[in-house]
Amino acid sequence: MARKARRQFARRLRELREFELGEKLTQDALAVAFSQRRALTGAAISTWENGENDKRPSDKRIVDYALLFSTPDNLKPEPYVPAESSLDKVARQQFYTLRRELLRLREEADQEARRERSVGPSRSIANEMWQHDRTEEIVVVTSEVPEEQAPDHARADSVNYTRLARYGQLDAFFELYVRIAELGYRNRRHRSANERGIDPAHNLVLLGGPSRNRLTRNFIQILGLPIEQRIRHDEKPESFVLPDGTEAEPTMVDFADGEQEIIEDVGLFVRATNPMNPDADITICTGGYTAGVLGAVRIFTHEDTTTANIDVVRDRLGQLTNFYALFKVPVINGRVPPPRLATTLMACEVLPGHR
Repeated sequence: MARKARRQFARRLRELREFELGEKLTQDALAVAFSQRRALTGAAISTWENGENDKRPSDKRIVDYALLFSTPDNLKPEPYVPAESSLDKVARQQFYTLRRELLRLREEADQEARRERSVGPSRSIANEMWQHDRTEEIVVVTSEVPEEQAPDHARADSVNYTRLARYGQLDAFFELYVRIAELGYRNRRHRSANERGIDPAHNLVLLGGPSRNRLTRNFIQILGLPIEQRIRHDEKPESFVLPDGTEAEPTMVDFADGEQEIIEDVGLFVRATNPMNPDADITICTGGYTAGVLGAVRIFTHEDTTTANIDVVRDRLGQLTNFYALFKVPVINGRVPPPRLATTLMACEVLPGHR
């Protein structure tokens, strides 16, 4: 779908900054002026001025634009956002005109974006973290339920044999598989970690930690990941050890009635060039418990948080590949809302050899 309205809105914001008052402002200078009440970065301004991005300024920021660009007087001695009550009659009229124009343009951009999302899963959805050629094969490899815990119908000799009954991390698996279908991947397959014949040179998405996913274990070592994930074969979490020796593990709460409940897990997302094939990549989504794995899947696939989380990684590292992110995963009554890196990030670094 064309992005005419979104590009028009972004172009108008850029025109205001560069030409409206006869003096060109840098993105950083505008961000400083807008930071009187709440901090803003030049990167945010850049995002708003990019018609290919679906992140747009809030109502408050629209008001900030209209106030600042209501009169050239607001540039001296340094650009600032005046109080509406301080505007004279001419500036106040310009403020009303600009605010009305920008709100209209933003609404048209929002409507265009909503129409694009409503087209359905047959149309590819933009997501900078998932930019593979949609015709290339992508293989999702999930951990496998231990044999002693597997139901009877997970056994190949059962008359009721069900292949997916062997799969661990089912919530994360179904969430991811549905999302990559929505993103337009047409050549997708899935396997459990103990299946033979998985080609390591494909685009791979590995779900689950090293205890029950051997490919995760192998690639963590091959990639030289500076974070260690402990291997466990009991019900305790596969916690993480940071380079400085700090341990990151889920948070459990003991209640007065004797019940214990997880309120926060830890998730790890890794994206790297595939060492077996430079034209493919490896994605690892793992966690202390299953909630952490699901959080690692949702962090760059859920529509409510993907763009903001991508911005956090880009602002921090300047790239969206060959990196890892370790983060907290909130768990509310057993549910896992998509984590927001702005408040949950624990560590995020470029992988060794890729700086």
